[in-house]
Amino acid sequence: MEKSSGERLREIVTVLASYGFGHIYRTKLRNKDQKQDAVNLRKAFEDLGSSFVKIGQIISTRPDLLSQDYIDELSKLQDHVPPFPFADIQRIFKEEFGEAMEAVFEEIEETALASASIAQVHRARMKNGDEVIVKVQRPDIEENLLRDIHLFSRILSMAPGTIKDLVSDPDLALKEIEKATRIELDFRNEATALLKFKVLNKEIEVVGAPNLVSEYVSKRVLVEEYIEGIKILDLAKLSKEGYIKEDIAEKLIVSFFSQVFKDGYFHGDPHPGNILIRDKKIVFIDFGIMGELAVGNKKSLIKLLKAIVFNDVDMVMNILLKMGVTKERVNQYEFYEDLNYFFDTYLTASYQQINMSTLFSDILEVTKKHRIMIPNDFTMLVKSLSMLEGILAELDPEINVLKVANLYMQSSDELSLYDSFSKDKWLISSYQLSKDMLGLPTQLRQLLNNANSGRAKVHIDLVDGDNKWKGLNKMVNRLVFALIIAALILSSAIIVAMATNSGVSIIGVVIFLGAGLMGIWLLISIIRSGTL
Repeated sequence: MEKSSGERLREIVTVLASYGFGHIYRTKLRNKDQKQDAVNLRKAFEDLGSSFVKIGQIISTRPDLLSQDYIDELSKLQDHVPPFPFADIQRIFKEEFGEAMEAVFEEIEETALASASIAQVHRARMKNGDEVIVKVQRPDIEENLLRDIHLFSRILSMAPGTIKDLVSDPDLALKEIEKATRIELDFRNEATALLKFKVLNKEIEVVGAPNLVSEYVSKRVLVEEYIEGIKILDLAKLSKEGYIKEDIAEKLIVSFFSQVFKDGYFHGDPHPGNILIRDKKIVFIDFGIMGELAVGNKKSLIKLLKAIVFNDVDMVMNILLKMGVTKERVNQYEFYEDLNYFFDTYLTASYQQINMSTLFSDILEVTKKHRIMIPNDFTMLVKSLSMLEGILAELDPEINVLKVANLYMQSSDELSLYDSFSKDKWLISSYQLSKDMLGLPTQLRQLLNNANSGRAKVHIDLVDGDNKWKGLNKMVNRLVFALIIAALILSSAIIVAMATNSGVSIIGVVIFLGAGLMGIWLLISIIRSGTL
């Protein structure tokens, strides 16, 4: 029997409270052990059923919204949902296409091949002999999932301020979850994604994807080719079939960078179960979650990699501020200091040893601290990279993703990162120095323009104000005095040059000598002050 919204709301609150999350709706007290909180939240989501499993899976792709402990735990919410009856499979198929399954398939296995939070998959053979899989949406999952998202949003809206420690921006997070859910609940979007992926990767011989049975695609049903392949982490079977795991690792990451940097369209859920090896090809399956980088964000990503390589904190900050969305003013001084500290501590290691997904995840931690919401396509890329690096660690522990990214980008004139990551740090410093020098005239012109238009601002942080003010007065007085001296010298030179008689010339010389003496006096006073 279907629960009403009120009954479901009480159930959600009760389950969350039983796992120690009563603070979400009634108090600011909470467990000080965040790791245990993360485990408890995962268990609560599991108890709340398939819709909350899906909510947790989607949230786990957003490291900018949750801390890493929660991301790690919610990432475990994978395919632990019991199957629904085969009779529902038959009913939904007939409702979608007006045909009984017996009229379309020669044979279909009643036992599910896989059962996930949104859909269930069965293996079948069509009348023409083609081996396929039939993916059918869970009964009432759309209504239940969207209802639970709204109810969970209500609970978070009633929460005290401390809920921000759990989720950075609950309103925006739940809106994005709902948007992603609506896309995934329409299998026609997945079919479109599969076809687009095949077109974009048709020139890459080592990459494959299933064929679509387009006449049997609807909102709730998807039929596509069954891939009989070797799971990418079945190392024993791969070795037995003559595959070299290091070769697979290199081709996997290069193919992924082709998706990201060339196409801007990449597989958003590349966990080991979604990548198979067949006929010397890496075959991607399950296109329910795809990442698509907007043109501007793809360019920003390339610039961000360049800035990281050359240790350009200013550029990193500007790119993140340009990419991100904020609801409140960002303290750019503190943001810069946090990024600078991150660079000082993280990038002291050799670039050959940097873990790319961890690097981006740590940057997202800094943006999260300053309430900067980074676009979903970028955060999905970080999540996908994390999954891939887990696979690569099993296939070839020596491979370095950041190095491969650099080599891949160097092969394209449009994506060049200037120099190899293996260059010594003096090269990076030289590049930074030359870039700063080239940018100085532009910055000076901008400063003068701002001053001329009245937009120039000087921020002075006065500590020990009286002494600092006296020092500032001395500095200004010396600057004015120096300008007067320079003016006197210049005017004396003009007088001498324009003189028509010796009397005027003597006046110019006297002014010049006087200015010279004042200049010597000013220099002596500066030397005596010890501030030269």
